[in-house]
Amino acid sequence: MPFPLHLFNPQSFPRLTPRRVTLVRFVRAVAGFAQIDASDPDDHGFNLDPTFANAHGPAFGICGPDGATPAQQCRIRVMRDRIEPAVQLFPEIVDAGLVSLVTPATGAPLTPGDTITVRAARNPAADTSTTLKLHAGTAAGPVVGECTIRVHPLITIPVKGHRCIINGTQADTDEAAFNTLIANANKILIAAGVKLNLELPLLNTDVVGFTTANAVTLTSSTHWDAEMAKLMRKDPQNGALNVYVVGHIDDLAANGTTSRDDTNGVGISSVFANSNRASGSYVGAQVGFLMRDPDDLEGFAQTLCHELGHVLTLEHYNNKNGSSIHHNNWSMRNLMYNFAYINAGDPMDQIGYGDHLHALPGGAHLSVGMAIGVKKMANLFQSNQAHIMRTAANNGTYLPV
Repeated sequence: MPFPLHLFNPQSFPRLTPRRVTLVRFVRAVAGFAQIDASDPDDHGFNLDPTFANAHGPAFGICGPDGATPAQQCRIRVMRDRIEPAVQLFPEIVDAGLVSLVTPATGAPLTPGDTITVRAARNPAADTSTTLKLHAGTAAGPVVGECTIRVHPLITIPVKGHRCIINGTQADTDEAAFNTLIANANKILIAAGVKLNLELPLLNTDVVGFTTANAVTLTSSTHWDAEMAKLMRKDPQNGALNVYVVGHIDDLAANGTTSRDDTNGVGISSVFANSNRASGSYVGAQVGFLMRDPDDLEGFAQTLCHELGHVLTLEHYNNKNGSSIHHNNWSMRNLMYNFAYINAGDPMDQIGYGDHLHALPGGAHLSVGMAIGVKKMANLFQSNQAHIMRTAANNGTYLPV
């Protein structure tokens, strides 16, 4: 006779730990650095949210069409946790007027490799979601998995690049490196429907009187960013995100010791700039992004996107810093996690990151987080990061003040 399921009710038996069994999962389609057509999923929780996630499963953000990209495609990998490879799986898009299936064709099963490709069918007036369902056996068979596809109307942020000259010595980053940096950053930002557009030519921004040639020094004093503020107050271009590249960033500690290039970059939002106005010899904070010459155009693209997140009013993941940071797959994969070290291996190889970027002593590697939150989670600070970034971009928090 069937066993009465009510006996497993965890509300009746608090010591009973409930487990959710999944037949299939939807995960990132690629390993390594982000790709323009392989968004990182927001796989927090399993709960429905009528505004940001309308499916029991992860949410994938894609953008609507723009002039350069007629329609943004996104590859989604299916992992068979408890379904044999021989079982045919049929994807279905609930609102085919918003998102269309590219592969496999509508009504056809997944091909070997179990990858689904979807495309924004139109550019909605506002962020809009639909559901991708996976049927087992036939196109009308039982649903064994589902996820949200959230289409963002594209927001383009103009970028003005400053190749800075400090005490007579200029940063090395040239136009080709700048273009690659921006292109790599867009591979991450596309999941939030945000695109950076570099406006050439680069500007030669010249300052003197700094502590060290070809370097900005950050101090432990009240105005730790005094040199940075002076540089970023030099020739900011209206109507754009200003990115200032210097040779090095030095951190001067209270005991007088200096560390070089431990800091890759710093982003300043209009919220911070408006709260740190000119005072005495301090010229006042200015909106934009300061970075040192990149030695890795992928790793620094993640830094640019992370600091752009701050410019667009995002705090670190779940507002955790220092010893209070989380150590889990969600936090360490997130763009706004305040460290970069995801080691490869199970289960990391199952979420699409793999082993890439900087080699460390002993042969270990670092991977940087690139996931941008989509869902609205009641107990997670700023969980819907894409929405927050987009709202801030529309409000111009990246513009000079």
